[in-house]
Amino acid sequence: MTHTVTVQPSGVQFEARGDETLLQAARRSGIALPYECGWGSCATCKLTLVEGETELLFKAAPAVSPRDARRGRILSCQSMARSDLVIKPAAWDGPAVGPPCHELTAELTAVETLAPDIRRFTFVPSQNAAFLPGQYVILHLGPGLRRAYSMCNLPDGRTLQIISKHYAGGAGSGALAALSPGDVVTLEGPFGACTLSKRPGHKVFLAGGTGISPILSLVRQAAAERIDFGAPADVIYCARRPCDLAAATDLSEAVAALGNARFLQVVEEDAPADWQGGLGRAPEALSRIAYDPDAVEIYVAGPPVMVDAVKAALKEAGVPITRVHFDSFG
Repeated sequence: MTHTVTVQPSGVQFEARGDETLLQAARRSGIALPYECGWGSCATCKLTLVEGETELLFKAAPAVSPRDARRGRILSCQSMARSDLVIKPAAWDGPAVGPPCHELTAELTAVETLAPDIRRFTFVPSQNAAFLPGQYVILHLGPGLRRAYSMCNLPDGRTLQIISKHYAGGAGSGALAALSPGDVVTLEGPFGACTLSKRPGHKVFLAGGTGISPILSLVRQAAAERIDFGAPADVIYCARRPCDLAAATDLSEAVAALGNARFLQVVEEDAPADWQGGLGRAPEALSRIAYDPDAVEIYVAGPPVMVDAVKAALKEAGVPITRVHFDSFG
């Protein structure tokens, strides 16, 4: 069943299927509704529901609030039409970041084990696989089951590579782990504004767990483009145990190719007697680096609890939030 969505004040209309979000339906019809993260975290796609009924896809979306529900404010990236609708987006004049977002199918062509329960998946999309290092796609892994994954490779127009950990009982990671080469999935993307700033200055890249994926892509970009930041770069990779440092060799090679950069691996436990890296958690590892709060630029990717802890530490250290880049859906 489809429903007609009318956009105020323009009166433009588009059709929305019952199995797609309003943002998906609008994009399919060429309607430029505002969005950024596509995941329900940034609130950029929030709009007013003037008339009609919708169903919330991701009820735990960070940008969803009881106050918005009372005021009839919904997220177009997480709301599905359940009747004809009249909507009113907020004014939007923010620039798009990188290639336009679209929906396409992709075939899984390879699965590689990197660490316990951590694998790298290679997808070949049905059309141009354009993205910027640091961006991510949303995979459709089942009815109502959508998960966001950052790319770890450099854009080549042909492939998308992601790194994922299989969590016991995790619906999304379990569905992804169950895929085999030859399987075809639908994906949306690219999303995300955690992209590389080429302005000169001290850069710090900090990855935790499978947050290695976007950090690896960013460091690879800096190395491939031979970007001269005019200052050393620091690359830190944190995990619980040494065996959990997936793709550490790839990251080490990218750091070496970057040139003026230092690489530190940090674990919380099980470090062997000859361990050459650091010990502790991400905020502690970051505290060991000397940097100017007003001049440093920091890229952070990892579990939400880690990213939040790092952001809090940086705020306490006086680093302006405009100099901290992180995945908006985390």
